[in-house]
Amino acid sequence: MPLTPFHLGPGAVLAVLTLKFFNLWAILFGSVVMDIEPLVLILVKKCYFCPHHAFFHSILGAFAGSFILATILYKLREKLDKTSLKFKIFQSFSFKNLYFSSLLAWLIHISFDSLTHFDVFPFWPSYFNPIFIGKEIYWPLNLICLIFGIFGIIFFYRYHKSLKPDLKP
Repeated sequence: MPLTPFHLGPGAVLAVLTLKFFNLWAILFGSVVMDIEPLVLILVKKCYFCPHHAFFHSILGAFAGSFILATILYKLREKLDKTSLKFKIFQSFSFKNLYFSSLLAWLIHISFDSLTHFDVFPFWPSYFNPIFIGKEIYWPLNLICLIFGIFGIIFFYRYHKSLKPDLKP
C-alpha cells in the first residue's frame, strides 16, 4: 500500500489500546514513515510499475528505521509531550519506549505490505516472501485498514471522554 494513509488505521487502534505501554507518536509515525522509500524510488526511477519497495520494507530495515525514527522522536520529545498533554495523553518518551513502539508498528506495516506487494522481501537480503498472496486482496486489505482507523478514532474519543476534566476554581 505505497503512499496511502491506510496504514494509520491499524496503528491508531494499536496506539489507543496500548497507550500505557507504547508511545502514540512512535506508533503512528512508525506505521507510515517507511513509505517515503517507495516515493523516493518512484521519483528516482520515474517508473511506477518498477519495484519500489526495498531495504526499509524488510525486518532488518525495520530495526534500522525504528532506531532512526526513535532518535528523531527522542529529540522532539518535549514538543510531542506538550502536544500529548493537550489531549490528556500521558506516556513515556524514553528512547526504549519510542524504539519498541515504532518497531512494532513498522513490522505490522511490513506484514501487510508483504501480502500484496511482489517486491517486499521481509527477510532481505533473501528474496523470499513467504506470505505474498497478490494484488487480489489489495482493496480488501485497504478496507480492513480503514475500518481499523475508524475504530481507532472511536476508541480514542471514548478514551478521551472517560478522562475526568480538570476542574479549576
